[in-house]
Amino acid sequence: MLGTAALYLIVARSTRWDRFFELSLGFAIAVYVVAVTNGRLRSTALTIASLLFCLAAAEFYALLQLAPAIEITTPGDSGTRPNLGWGPQHAGVFHQKKLDGRTGSVIYDAAYTIDENLNRQVISAAAGPTIAFFGDSMTFGQGVADADTLPQAFADATGRQYRVLNFGIPGYGPQQFLRALDSDMYRDLLSGSRLFVMLTAPWHAERTNCAESFMLRAPRYVLAHGVLTYQGQCEDHWVHHLWTRTAIDGVFLKPAFGGANAADMDLYAAILIRAGQLAREKFGVPTLILYLPNDGYVRRASTTDQQVMQRLRDAGLLVVDAGLDAKDFPGQPLGIPGDGHPTGVANRARALIVRDVLAGLPAEAH
Repeated sequence: MLGTAALYLIVARSTRWDRFFELSLGFAIAVYVVAVTNGRLRSTALTIASLLFCLAAAEFYALLQLAPAIEITTPGDSGTRPNLGWGPQHAGVFHQKKLDGRTGSVIYDAAYTIDENLNRQVISAAAGPTIAFFGDSMTFGQGVADADTLPQAFADATGRQYRVLNFGIPGYGPQQFLRALDSDMYRDLLSGSRLFVMLTAPWHAERTNCAESFMLRAPRYVLAHGVLTYQGQCEDHWVHHLWTRTAIDGVFLKPAFGGANAADMDLYAAILIRAGQLAREKFGVPTLILYLPNDGYVRRASTTDQQVMQRLRDAGLLVVDAGLDAKDFPGQPLGIPGDGHPTGVANRARALIVRDVLAGLPAEAH
């Protein structure tokens, strides 16, 4: 029975209850060992059983507190992708529905069109100067229709005179932006580029340092003595990820001890700076950083949003504060209620920021 349960956990589809089931199975195995052994082994198994019982109980409580949302997606929406870790597996239309974990009410129900290059579709000029957007689910447009994504809003705001590409993928961090340029995987698509745009926030530092549990397959960069080097994938630190995948971590540990430290912020900045350097060296284009400030977050790393942005500017990046004031958009939510991803309203507002920055560049740059 224990073997069957273990096999089920290995082959079954991943759910938010996996860690609880695994801890419960470990407790059951330890209890079995207690029942069939004697002496020191039995005492050790009893200690382990007690520990696993406490952890399983804590995980159960944490799951009830978190009440994670339920996401239903079309199969094939994401799978292994060389260099970057993951991404859509084929072109087509994918549906994603997100339900409230407590009430079951629909938070959003969106369709994503993936083009032949396995990127989110943008209707824009078929040729001509290229504006490439990089980033995570905010750039991708999670939870909103194709017409409401940031890249599409920019294409519309500029009369669709540019060829606009959306390289954003949910879960990505700045290291995917750097790795794409470092490996030349988009060399052909990016020919004739005029501007690269990266939407980012300081909490991306927990992606660049591989701390987030979903970053196992992401590219890993290390900063040592001021030198940034590529070192494979984040999965090299799999033991750490076993713990960060628990609800215990999200409820009890992250609020008290989570966040990036000064070294993590150094790595975060170094990755963005190096990506900007490669954009200049390989494609002759500037990189615009749309920075979403979070002063409370960066303060724990003994810095400020202004210092982070100035550091990037000093390295040659174009940086703008992309934070939006809700007072300027009365009655129009900037984040999807119950989710937080940008709405079409927020995306269109930031698209105008990109448009204005592009218009202000020297003639040879745009």
